[in-house]
Amino acid sequence: MKHFTLRSAVALFGYVSFLAAAGTAAAQIGPVQPVLVQPTGNPEIPHDRPNFQEDYSVPMDVYVNAQGKVTNVVVTQSTSNVEADGAAASFMRDRQFLPAVNESGEAMDALVRVNVNMFKRGSKKVARVTIKPPPVALELDRVQRMTCADFLWEVERMHKEAKIRDTSFEQTPYMSALLYKQKRNVPIEVESEFWDKWTDMHEKVVKRCDKQQTRMYFTDVLMPALDGTLPASETVTASSVSD
Repeated sequence: MKHFTLRSAVALFGYVSFLAAAGTAAAQIGPVQPVLVQPTGNPEIPHDRPNFQEDYSVPMDVYVNAQGKVTNVVVTQSTSNVEADGAAASFMRDRQFLPAVNESGEAMDALVRVNVNMFKRGSKKVARVTIKPPPVALELDRVQRMTCADFLWEVERMHKEAKIRDTSFEQTPYMSALLYKQKRNVPIEVESEFWDKWTDMHEKVVKRCDKQQTRMYFTDVLMPALDGTLPASETVTASSVSD
């Protein structure tokens, strides 16, 4: 996955100007689950742990309060290595999140399901947290109800507050990509190319949304932007499949 600076300060200025006119509550459609803060902007976080002979991926439930603090962690499936389970749980207890928000944009307590992946990058011991998405049907419905201002609110929050450099595979952008693939019946032969291009396509959508903040994020901006990215012969619509 590629990592780069998301966009210029001009985008933030436009977004803040819109909020001044429309009100903060308008620029958000929840619920949004907790977002893991990446202190250095790198999803691979240095991890002081014992020397394990193997890599481990530990699934767990993480309870996050309305201040973004982890209040409890529960390993949901043991690796059969108690020390590895404990190291993963200890790592998650030390993490900070942006809190979940409800439909009204208010911070709330929430449960988030994650995998803690412990491995070495060269000689360095690191951990990378994979957050499982919320129920797909609910999230896809939410994506289709968002304006560009809602979308930018989430992107800026992840970029500025959670220090996430590449937001393209975070909750809302990733679900948007899945919905686009579904709506356009993107064939399996070009799926690899689609994901290779997704980070750049996401950047393109962010820039377009910044100029059209009252438009519907998915139907008015994302779909036309992506339709123009893949070669015409590779963008297969539902209607063309049925013809």
